[in-house]
Amino acid sequence: MQFTFRPFTSDDLVELRSWFEDAELSRRLSFPTDEWFVYVTAGDAARCWMALAAGQTVAEVQVDREGLERGYIDLAVRPDLRGQRIGAAVLSAFLSGPGQAYPILEGRIEPDNAANLACCRRCGFMLLPEPDTDGFIQAIYRSTQIS
Repeated sequence: MQFTFRPFTSDDLVELRSWFEDAELSRRLSFPTDEWFVYVTAGDAARCWMALAAGQTVAEVQVDREGLERGYIDLAVRPDLRGQRIGAAVLSAFLSGPGQAYPILEGRIEPDNAANLACCRRCGFMLLPEPDTDGFIQAIYRSTQIS
């Protein structure tokens, strides 16, 4: 499956918000408020993309930048596509596409989120063995594209 990534726009808000009717997604990520939309579209502190396959939205990717080196990544897969390894495919495509702008990407994953942990492992993230002070597992990806 081939993916394209385009910047998130206000036209995407209704669809993304509808994904949060899903209890699992709603439990894992924060609801996309109007304030969030301004944050991810107003500057360089954060960026957000919609991932599309065959013209259909399949996922949303957000990266919050910290300095020049590190970005913190969140990935939301459209709930009806869960369990089909779409997340790993989108993440892999992101890492070889827009994600190349970030020498280091880090995800923070709840220890009981086995699907997300497996997705990160499949895509080359290193999982730290102990949870951080907030109880999350840190998943770290170092780009091989940056010299």
